[in-house]
Amino acid sequence: MNEAALRRYLVEVFRLAYLRGLTDLMGGNVSARLGGDEILITPTSTPKTLIKPNSLVKMRLDGTVLSGGRPSSEWRMHLGIYRVRDDVRVVLHTHPPNVIALSQLGLKPDFSLTEAASYLGEVAEVPLLKPGSEELAEAVARAIRPRGVTAVILKGHGLVTVGSTPHEALNRAEVLEDLAYITLMVRVLS
Repeated sequence: MNEAALRRYLVEVFRLAYLRGLTDLMGGNVSARLGGDEILITPTSTPKTLIKPNSLVKMRLDGTVLSGGRPSSEWRMHLGIYRVRDDVRVVLHTHPPNVIALSQLGLKPDFSLTEAASYLGEVAEVPLLKPGSEELAEAVARAIRPRGVTAVILKGHGLVTVGSTPHEALNRAEVLEDLAYITLMVRVLS
């Protein structure tokens, strides 16, 4: 996929994540590997509905900004993932309320309730760490290093999903949010 098409897909997927309620207007971020050591990532402090393909920031894996202004405050986390997983093409960070609620209760999504396991690989979790920090970036990189891990729950914060396409990363976030909701409802109604 060429860079122009990838920019359009990232903007579309990010808007869908917002419309689905996986993040609020100013929260969350998405990135994609361009090839070599370059990525595209959403800019900081920009409402999701205003992000355009040319708004995306181009960076190198060493943290150098090549074009587009200031990257998301979570840029360290995205770069850390790409450095440890050469098979990851897209990283999506959302704040899905049911996933966060479940993690705050000390519970894990119950994969026996749906066919969710067929859409997700392993799901890891990291403790509550300061958003945008190097500590969070390092913890997520360690958690996602094994090839089977496709999602990391950030306790009290959100979720990171990865994929080979923007839509695959989004689908994994949606499936995990739905599974978290079902898990919560089953516990409440049981």
